[in-house]
Amino acid sequence: MSKIKKMLKNHTKEKITALVFLVIIFGMFIGMMFNFTAVGASFITSYRTDVPTGAPYLERIKGAISAAENAVNEGAFQRQKYIELYGLSQLMMNKKVITDYNYGSLYKTTYGQITFAGIERYVDDSCGATYDLVNNLIANDIDFLYIQLPFKIPPARYGGDAQLPANVKDYANDNADKFVASLNQASVKTYDLRDDFWQSGMTQNELFFNTDHHWSIQGAFLATGLIANYLNENYDMQIPEGLYTEENFNFETYENSYIGSMGRRVGRIYGGIDDFTLIKPNFDTDYTVRHIEGNEPQEFKGSFEEAVLETDYITDPDPTTNRYAVYHGDYRELHFINHLAQNDKKILIIKDSFSLPVYSFLSLGIKEVRAIDMRLFDENAVEYATAYNPDLVILMYNADSFAPPMFDFHLSE
Repeated sequence: MSKIKKMLKNHTKEKITALVFLVIIFGMFIGMMFNFTAVGASFITSYRTDVPTGAPYLERIKGAISAAENAVNEGAFQRQKYIELYGLSQLMMNKKVITDYNYGSLYKTTYGQITFAGIERYVDDSCGATYDLVNNLIANDIDFLYIQLPFKIPPARYGGDAQLPANVKDYANDNADKFVASLNQASVKTYDLRDDFWQSGMTQNELFFNTDHHWSIQGAFLATGLIANYLNENYDMQIPEGLYTEENFNFETYENSYIGSMGRRVGRIYGGIDDFTLIKPNFDTDYTVRHIEGNEPQEFKGSFEEAVLETDYITDPDPTTNRYAVYHGDYRELHFINHLAQNDKKILIIKDSFSLPVYSFLSLGIKEVRAIDMRLFDENAVEYATAYNPDLVILMYNADSFAPPMFDFHLSE
């Protein structure tokens, strides 16, 4: 008995540590229960985004487990305070590589920006799915264009490799190079935006947010002008010349107002905080905008600011608000009807999140723009396009969008 008492006495420190640990875990669990609605919403969003419609049963189970893990991690009680403490410790040690449970690692570039490195992907399946899409569209007399958007790290020819820590390789541009080359070899029409974009004269910090993987609104605005010029030259889209010049727009900068998705993962202390510039036309506009989320369409009418912009993303004082979504973001299906357009052109954009500001800006020069997101859209894309009958279908993806759900066009449904 005396030996047992002595053993317990000798392990008092360990017992206290274990007790404190259990209290912290229990407290975080109780805190998460109070945040159960947000955790549930996060689970649903993650599952719908990552698991393709009609996926095999085992894949759905794996997707549900992964989505649940992500939701619990994101909904942890006082999570952001723990992140800030961790970020402070990494900053004090001048670390450029941050361990992240979702991305594996996040990196601070030579420009002070937070990013992840794209993994090497097998793009042949994406190419095959795109060929099938194009051939089916051509059979229905619908023209097609693939637009290759950039990713946050430029190609090596523009110094991208030098931005990352030593021995870290970003494969996003290599994947895009292979994909575009394969489409060109098959005579699929493409516009690789990357060269024009990176040679624009704007700096890395102007083109992309420091704390988010998306391009800045200024970067998206630049891209829209380049795309408009290409569409006019190659498809007679009749977008007014000079429309996308700065003189036609108001630029409102909200200083130190935005922490993007990458910044939220490393904390404000480590990643900093971005300015956010809202770009709006200074000429008369008149719109009808519809977005479809689930089976419930919503309609908005009025000017660009009234119908296109979702201003709650700007007026919310919380800097972690997704301000990037102010340009009517990430819905299953979007319709923009420009009642003052100087042409009667219609385009359909199959999009990722980089397309978000672009389709809103592009709608200023075209009668009607529709956008669908294949992560959420579960209809046959060709049947939808045939019913809509646009002048052009544009597949518009950034250089890190080669995951399978992006190329499931539901052609067999």
